[in-house]
Amino acid sequence: MKRTSSVIEIKTRQAFRAELGSLEVPLIRPRPAVVLVYSRHCPSCERLKPLLEALATGPYQERVAFYQISYPIFKLFQPQITIEYVPALFFLDAHGTQSHMYGTQKDEVKKGLDTLIFVSSGVFSEIFDSQAH
Repeated sequence: MKRTSSVIEIKTRQAFRAELGSLEVPLIRPRPAVVLVYSRHCPSCERLKPLLEALATGPYQERVAFYQISYPIFKLFQPQITIEYVPALFFLDAHGTQSHMYGTQKDEVKKGLDTLIFVSSGVFSEIFDSQAH
């Protein structure tokens, strides 16, 4: 498991199980989590990574855990979960509920994060918009 500042890069099955358990089975977690499934050479994925880093070190710091995992590794660890395309974001609340989205649409990312912890739209937009450039 490689830590890239506040977003944890998952590279091994052991790290996946320790940090996330399973995405197939809803689990109660110590705190909500966001999981980015990305692909190398994916421009949208590369745009989303610094945004997640900014959110992880900003308004969601200490309240939401952020992870990223490459698509090939994700499929190896969770073969039953279908990913239509990347980037894919999974939002896992502390009570076992989860949702997911594809792409980088600001409103969708905010909506997913709101299911975990509400942060005002102004604070979210300030961070999102500053990373979009």
